[in-house]
Amino acid sequence: MKHDYTFYGWQASYFAGKARGYIKYKGLDFEEKEINLFDFKKISKATKRAAMPAIESKQGEWLSDTPLIIEELEKRHPTPSILTTTPVQTFVAELLHNWFDDAWMTVALHSRWSYNENWEKLNRDESGKALLPFAPKFIRNRLVESFFKQRMTQHLPNQGIGPESIGLLEKWSQTLLDILEQHFTQQGYLLGERPTVADFALFGPMFGHLNRDPWPKREWLDPRPHLQKWVEKMARGDKASGHLYPNDEIPATLLPMLKMVFDEYLPLMQATANEIKTMANEQGLESGHPLPRTTEKLGFKMLDGMFCRGSFTYSVWRMQRLQNMLNRFNQQDKATLINWLATQGQTDFLTIDYGLKLQRKGLTAALA
Repeated sequence: MKHDYTFYGWQASYFAGKARGYIKYKGLDFEEKEINLFDFKKISKATKRAAMPAIESKQGEWLSDTPLIIEELEKRHPTPSILTTTPVQTFVAELLHNWFDDAWMTVALHSRWSYNENWEKLNRDESGKALLPFAPKFIRNRLVESFFKQRMTQHLPNQGIGPESIGLLEKWSQTLLDILEQHFTQQGYLLGERPTVADFALFGPMFGHLNRDPWPKREWLDPRPHLQKWVEKMARGDKASGHLYPNDEIPATLLPMLKMVFDEYLPLMQATANEIKTMANEQGLESGHPLPRTTEKLGFKMLDGMFCRGSFTYSVWRMQRLQNMLNRFNQQDKATLINWLATQGQTDFLTIDYGLKLQRKGLTAALA
C-alpha cells in the first residue's frame, strides 16, 4: 500500500532534518528516500528547485521549502498542534524560526567543512552511496569530491568562514550552545513543554550537522547532555503532552539568546534590505526580477566583535512576512506584543522599514 507521503532528503541535510523531525512528531504516514542523481532531476522538474527536502503526496502533489512545507502539513494534520496562540510566543517562535534557518547556516557550514575528519569519516561515503548507490566506491568518491564537496566549500568565503573569523564564530556558537544547555535543564522545549516551529528549525542544524558530524558532536554536543537529550527526543519524534510556558511569557533562560537576535540579526536584516534597494536602483530591477541568493559581505555585530558574511535576500522576505503576520493581530494582541517588545528595547519592530516589497522565488527572493 502506498504511503501518504514520500520524503526525499539526506540524513546530513540541514533542512531535511528540520522537516523530518516535524513529520515524525506529527506521526504522518511516510516513507523516506535518500536522494540520488535521478531524484535530483525529478525534484528539480517538479518543484523548480534542485534542493532537499521535497515531499511528494500519494496524490502526486509536491511540497518544498520547509516553512511552507510545515505550514501546509499543519493545515492538513492539525493534531498534535505545534501552533502558538498568544501574541508574544507567536512572535518569538516565528522570529527564532527565521533566525535558526538563516544565522545557523554559517555555524553548520563551518562545523562541517572546516574540519576534514567530518568528510573523511562520514560525509564522503554517505553522500557517495546516496548519489550513486550502485556505483563502485572509487567512482562514488570521485563524483562527490567534484559534485558535492567542491560545491559546498565554495560557499565558505561568502559566508565569512576563514582563519581570521573562526575564533569569533566558535566563541559565538559555544555561547549559544551554553544558553541552550542551561535552558534545557529547565524546559522540555524552547517555549515550554511542547514543541513549536522554532524547535524544528533549531533541530535542523543540531541533528544534520552538529550531532552527526564527528567533530562538532565530540567537541560541542556531547559535553552538553541536556541539549543532547533534546536532540535525541526530537530525532525520535517523541510526543509531548505538556503546555507552552504560562501567561504568554518567555522563559527567562531564553532571553539571552533573544537579546543576541535583537542586537545582531535585526540590524543585519535592515542592512540587507538597504543593500537590496541599492541593487534594485543601480540595476534598474523590476517586479518579478529574481535577486541573487546572497548579497556581498555585510558587517554586523557578533558578541564583542564584528563578523562579515553574505546575507540571504530570502530572509528579508521572511522578515516582511513576519511583520505582515503580526500586523494582522487584533488590537489587543498587538498592544500586548508592543508592550512586551518595549521591555526588550524593540518598540518599533512592527514599523521597521524592510525596504522594497519582496516575493518568494525558489531558493531566493524577487521584487514583488
